[in-house]
Amino acid sequence: MKLTDRTILITGGGSGIGGGLAEAFHQLGNKVIITGRRPKVLKEMTQKHKGMEAFAMDVSSESDVNRLFKAVTKKYPTLDVVVNNAGLMLWPDFAKGERLGDTLFQEIDVNLKGLIRMTTVFLPLLKKQKAATLVNVSSGLAFVPLSGTPIYCATKAAVHSFSDSLRYQLRQTAVEVIELAPPAVKTELGETPGNPDSSYPRMPLDLFIKETMKALGSNKKEILIGGAKFLKTGSRFFPGRVFKMLNP
Repeated sequence: MKLTDRTILITGGGSGIGGGLAEAFHQLGNKVIITGRRPKVLKEMTQKHKGMEAFAMDVSSESDVNRLFKAVTKKYPTLDVVVNNAGLMLWPDFAKGERLGDTLFQEIDVNLKGLIRMTTVFLPLLKKQKAATLVNVSSGLAFVPLSGTPIYCATKAAVHSFSDSLRYQLRQTAVEVIELAPPAVKTELGETPGNPDSSYPRMPLDLFIKETMKALGSNKKEILIGGAKFLKTGSRFFPGRVFKMLNP
């Protein structure tokens, strides 16, 4: 992936991994547009990084995605990178036998349907460019699930599968598809309400971003950082043992 002279749209770019990537790309002189559901967080990011632009929207909303596409197409017709990073991590406990309420399908709506919707809507624009990049953020948990957050893990496994198929379908186009699989990273994502244990080891965000940017600059189409490498390898050679390690 070429890291400079790009126009880059990052969903969930106000904080966490998305925010870290936005800052890194911005520092390289790229035009960076971030999205998110919290206007205050987006405003703080754009005030901190002059020239960065933000759109408040929710990837789980079809109307929001269409509104974003219309605005971006009009203002940035040369957009050539989309980073599907927006994500939600919840901790439903099915063993309790309780009704899980309105949050039951939120992770599917954001992590999977939102990602597929963004891809579908923005692909025609990306295909018009001489070279374009689509980055889908999955997780090391796509390969070995953490039982405390089962729906999150299922959505990330689906993102991994979707990215493989999409890459093959687009192989004759100018759009490269990259999957980025992070390990547990020290962000607010892992500190969501209901997390039974937030004390597990997490990679510092700045180190993760440094390693990710280096990997993105290579020709790799599947990027696994830190513990994500171990989880994928372990899922192939000793899946039962790795599952028990992750779920003691």
